[in-house]
Amino acid sequence: MNIKCNLKDLINGLNIVSKTTPTRTTMPILEGVLIEAYNGRVKLTTNDLEIGCEHSFESNVIEEGKIVVDTKTLNEIIRRIEDEEIEIKVEDNIFIIKSINGTFKLTVMNPLEYPKLPVFNVSSSIELDQNVFKDMVRRTIFSISTDENRPVYNGALIKVEDSVLTIVTIDGFRLSLRKKLSDKKIDDFKAIIPGRTLSEILKILSDDEGKIKIGVNKNQALFEIGDSIVVSRIIEGEFLNYNSIIPENYDTRVKVTTKSLLDAFERVALFAKENKEKDKKSPVKMTIGIDGITLSCVSETGDAKELINCNVEGKEIEVGFNPRYVIEALKVIDEKDIYIEFTSSISPVLIKSTATNEYIYVVLPIKLKND
Repeated sequence: MNIKCNLKDLINGLNIVSKTTPTRTTMPILEGVLIEAYNGRVKLTTNDLEIGCEHSFESNVIEEGKIVVDTKTLNEIIRRIEDEEIEIKVEDNIFIIKSINGTFKLTVMNPLEYPKLPVFNVSSSIELDQNVFKDMVRRTIFSISTDENRPVYNGALIKVEDSVLTIVTIDGFRLSLRKKLSDKKIDDFKAIIPGRTLSEILKILSDDEGKIKIGVNKNQALFEIGDSIVVSRIIEGEFLNYNSIIPENYDTRVKVTTKSLLDAFERVALFAKENKEKDKKSPVKMTIGIDGITLSCVSETGDAKELINCNVEGKEIEVGFNPRYVIEALKVIDEKDIYIEFTSSISPVLIKSTATNEYIYVVLPIKLKND
């Protein structure tokens, strides 16, 4: 193999694929990156057997070939080179990088032993703008469960039904839902995508209108993003019937400015310090009255109280929250105003936009102790 390539292209490619290089594995070859040069392009591949990534870019391919080298070492070398172009070649099973002033040699691994990404036919797929999908993932990924005892909730449900793409995440205490109507007729499908896969895809997605294609078959999902491909396993199991826990009615509803509520929650939550003996935080109490929302918290640190002006419909109510659950939802809401709907002090609370029904958040309250 012998190539001359733009250093920035190589660095960018390694940035993308190195995220799926395992740091601990019983298969040392997986710690490497498969480099293939053919037809005027260089393709980089990494694979940890659960999620894999490919990225390709144009290059001056003098001699075609393929090889595997340690991903971390290669990354560390090329980041310290300042040339615009470098030469890479393999001679006598030695990987050689040549810059203007330096030569670096690495040991290699057998490319024939590297597990390439599976090639499969996509049974159903959808294509949409990268910035749209990035926004959908950003607004839902934070409520994916990390509890390994319930693996079905360690991922996000991605579903297409009646040309509407929906992403749903649940961690047992809250639900995040984001949906988008497609302008094209697409086949229905659904799959549970691991949270780690979506985290890596977020790092690849751009903010422009470049396309992402999402396809699934029985066991795997495929994401095509420009010159990059991510292949992931699908989590097996039955996702919760999330519609059953989304409140349909309310007894109390407030309309409040998102930033005002977020800022107040963050200030009052400073007093919700962890009680190490009970391994939990003091709740933030939200009191809905005729004057608006009052947030308060009493803990070993001290106490805080703050009033937020808002429009109130219905009866007065007091509800306790783990403040993190509310704050994380408010942080990803870009709209100016939101509705918060309550049915009782212990029933799920619904947070949604006043202008669109494309996203909702459901948060389970904490039962407050009697004063």
